[in-house]
Amino acid sequence: MIGRREWLGLGTVLAATFMTQVDGFIVNVASPSIQLDLGAGFDQIQFVGAAYVVAFGALLITGARLGDRVGHRTVFLYGVAGFTLTSLLCGLAPSAELLILARFLQGATAAFMAPQVLSIIRAAVPDTDQRAKAVGVYGVVIGLGVISGIAGGGILVDLDLAGLGWRPVLLVNVPIGLAILLLGRLLPAGAASPASRLDLAGAALTTVGLPALLVPLIFGPGGAWWLWLGLPVALAVFAGLAAQQHRLLARGGAPLFPPRVLTARGMRLSLLTVLSLFATNSGLFLVFTYYLQTGLGIEPLLAGLMFVPLGFGFSVASAANRWLTSRVRVPIPVVGCATVAGVLLAGAAITRAPESAQPALLAVMIGLAGLGQGMVVPPLVAGILSRVEPADAGAASGMAATVTQLGLALGVAVTGGWYRTVLGATPGDPGVPFDEHRTAFAAAAVLLAVLATGTSLLGARLHRLPAEPAPAPRTEPKPMAVSMSAAAPTPRRSPR
Repeated sequence: MIGRREWLGLGTVLAATFMTQVDGFIVNVASPSIQLDLGAGFDQIQFVGAAYVVAFGALLITGARLGDRVGHRTVFLYGVAGFTLTSLLCGLAPSAELLILARFLQGATAAFMAPQVLSIIRAAVPDTDQRAKAVGVYGVVIGLGVISGIAGGGILVDLDLAGLGWRPVLLVNVPIGLAILLLGRLLPAGAASPASRLDLAGAALTTVGLPALLVPLIFGPGGAWWLWLGLPVALAVFAGLAAQQHRLLARGGAPLFPPRVLTARGMRLSLLTVLSLFATNSGLFLVFTYYLQTGLGIEPLLAGLMFVPLGFGFSVASAANRWLTSRVRVPIPVVGCATVAGVLLAGAAITRAPESAQPALLAVMIGLAGLGQGMVVPPLVAGILSRVEPADAGAASGMAATVTQLGLALGVAVTGGWYRTVLGATPGDPGVPFDEHRTAFAAAAVLLAVLATGTSLLGARLHRLPAEPAPAPRTEPKPMAVSMSAAAPTPRRSPR
């Protein structure tokens, strides 16, 4: 059983998960207010959101490996302290340039905090069944973070607390962060491996390569043409990274991407499932927002509240996951992805309904999509924790979180580009007929349904692989090189 102290410790790390989820959504809602208050251009506002994501994605695996080396609790608490301080800097930023810098630093500190969460859960709850219960709560927290980020951000801006406008949406992290630091002693220290040196060369190459890949994907076709030069740069850096990891392993070193994690049973398939799942999620969030505001003409605050059913459905399904697993013979992740696919096809059909009826129907649709997503994420999280030994939990969760960020960026780029192509204009341009908007949304919904169906098939195949570490060999094999393209773990954060 999970005792009271363990639950308090879990509550502490889950509060950090809540913060990172909130910050993934809350600034988007506040963007118009930030732009007006700071006199920023639209490109600067885009970088306010992108700076956090790029820094977060670039340093996730480094933060995870550092936790494995010096202890997950230690790195987690330093990350929380940094996140709290940089949130304060964000909330006090006097200009758009300083806000972008502070958001980059905030994302960097989050990258050292977030990957420790699953590792701490793994250390605090060694029993597989009890861990599944803890992971279910983790899923509920993700759902609540989505609700609070989208709806809460709009409400805070609307309240204009103490005449501060948008600033409380970032300053709210400060008291939460201080509370987490006070409760940090309740967390298990976790295993540390100080004997192994951190792969600084691999960390440096990853820190260059991932932003080069993520930035053009985040900005998509609407970004400056020169941003796409990052793609060949990323390919060259990743080729160099693969060679560097090979050489380090051959010398008996500890590479940033350990082969024993990359080749763990079911890990590569898990990674592909994560990539597909979160690409579907981010694509849905993007086109749903576009259609509500630029198609149906719904105000931003109300459009933000339209996402509440998604977070609610995600939380309910996460909490009920163990109950569903014991009563449904089909693997729950497969059911969840199939549900999302069916709901997306229904969303395409909703566009043919009368315009006045569509908001209510779309609210039901997004709620059911959240329900489906909540059936998928907790089992994937529990799977990644069970496929590796405790000492490798940080590396595996860090790689999974990195893949999650890549999936989110890829979903925005592909779905956004498809939506814009079918629309025949840039979303938000005036004078686009409503029929064009609904055709574009229907086309994007069908594309995402196909992707969700593919994710369901991947989940079915993954279910046939035991979610536990493979037995250790009797003799230590010779080191073998593993191509970076063969890597793959399961994920963590969601509707990422």
